[in-house]
Amino acid sequence: MILRRVIAHVRKQEWTAVGVDFVIVVFGVFFGIQVANWNEARQDRARERVYLQRIASELEDSIRDIERSHKLAQSRQDMGRLLIAAASDEAPVRADPGKFVAAIYAGAWTYSPPIRSYAFDELRSAGNLDLIEDKSLLVAITGFYTEVAEKTQWNYIRELNQTEYMKRAAGILTYEQMALVDASKLAPEVSVAEALATRKRMLERPDFVEWLPNVAYRFDEIDTFRETLEQAHSVHKVVTAHLRVAGAE
Repeated sequence: MILRRVIAHVRKQEWTAVGVDFVIVVFGVFFGIQVANWNEARQDRARERVYLQRIASELEDSIRDIERSHKLAQSRQDMGRLLIAAASDEAPVRADPGKFVAAIYAGAWTYSPPIRSYAFDELRSAGNLDLIEDKSLLVAITGFYTEVAEKTQWNYIRELNQTEYMKRAAGILTYEQMALVDASKLAPEVSVAEALATRKRMLERPDFVEWLPNVAYRFDEIDTFRETLEQAHSVHKVVTAHLRVAGAE
């Protein structure tokens, strides 16, 4: 319609009308582009919000697992120290026979927390990291997951330590004791006599006793979990703060 009007005005040499039509066309195109850009930006912000909500939720799940790993590492450090003490003195065994047997069973166990990064991995693999408009927020999220990936390369050391411990501990506990500890969730009821008999079998295994310092030394593991936990809390705080601001706009 506008094209027919322009042609008609040109034929009549109505240049003022032609100019008005031109302005109308330019304004219409400009306005259409602006509306399209605004709509695309609105959709991007909505997509960003969904991804950040998912990242926040996954961080909450990861934080719970990291906290559990940190507590377990501390508990197993205590188990290792108990076993070292019991190797030279039967008093700790008499004081808590169930705890001693449980320490034999699980002293070198390790638990590497699953750090969930599904939403971030999806963003990155799709090439959509630019959806996160706040670049300082993007740096914080990227930095956290990068550091987590770097730290996981050392998980194999803890896993090897656990495997070696289990090989050296084979035969110290009876099948019945292992079943009892497992069923009781590491709080078995064991008589002093039975625990002392277990200690005797332990002392007959010098290869096991010499491995105990590796079981008790958990400082690096505990520090790693503590640092990761602090970083996860920090990133979660930044993400949720961004979501609150975005929700208020």
